[in-house]
Amino acid sequence: MDNRNSPRLPVNLYTMLNYPSLGLIRGCIRNIGMGGMFVDIGRIQLPVNATLEASLLLGGDGLDCHMQVEAIVVRCAEQGVGLMFDELDEGCRNTLSRLIRSAVEVPAEPGCPDLLH
Repeated sequence: MDNRNSPRLPVNLYTMLNYPSLGLIRGCIRNIGMGGMFVDIGRIQLPVNATLEASLLLGGDGLDCHMQVEAIVVRCAEQGVGLMFDELDEGCRNTLSRLIRSAVEVPAEPGCPDLLH
């Protein structure tokens, strides 16, 4: 069952997750929406309800927004985790909203899919 409150945009963006008991985890965002994102972290397992900090760079139409946001693990899958954003500042919320509304797919970064497996 899908509990999302907003649509998701498929992307391939690097991210760094900071989970205190494991440190920094490099991941690849596979989809993102106003409420959260799915991050491919390979075989690393994180517990549901864990709180972590995600760092990523969003861009579109010449606008760049570096986001560092707290997120909560809401779903674990074989190759990644579903994260729900805790809070977004107004600038990043606007950039993310524009990106999703325009349905501009963020260009894939070379190596992102192969980095984790």
